[in-house]
Amino acid sequence: MTDPAPAAGRPPQGWQETLTANSRPQPAIPALLVLMLAIVIPVLSLQPGEVPDHSNASWVWLLVPLAIVGSAGLAVAAGFCSVFPQLIWIAVATWALKFTVPGGPLPAYNRYAFLLGILACAAMLVFQVYRVRTGRFVPTIVDEDPEADG
Repeated sequence: MTDPAPAAGRPPQGWQETLTANSRPQPAIPALLVLMLAIVIPVLSLQPGEVPDHSNASWVWLLVPLAIVGSAGLAVAAGFCSVFPQLIWIAVATWALKFTVPGGPLPAYNRYAFLLGILACAAMLVFQVYRVRTGRFVPTIVDEDPEADG
């Protein structure tokens, strides 16, 4: 005889369960990892107090905006099951804009990549809230079985 299939879960009940079910942080991990690496690696590659000369930067510096846009794409993709990835991506990208000021560690054109990512994440956030409000997306909650802990 086989074990019964685990319960698929139930829709959230009440505003607290709805909020927590739609704010799961796990889907944000890949997007944030790529974004943080795109910011941290160029920043840490400079000597303390060094003002970078981006006029003779190599083609490798073009990978930074690609990584920023790619991480925004990961946050948008994760946004189909949670609103947390978009919110945290927008917060970190807004913080990272300070690195694109003149004389900053990132070339100024990265500001456009951050702004494009913020716009895409904001649009996905609105779309996900629309999906939740209209019932097109219903997250599930799996209740813990108190007898399973033994």
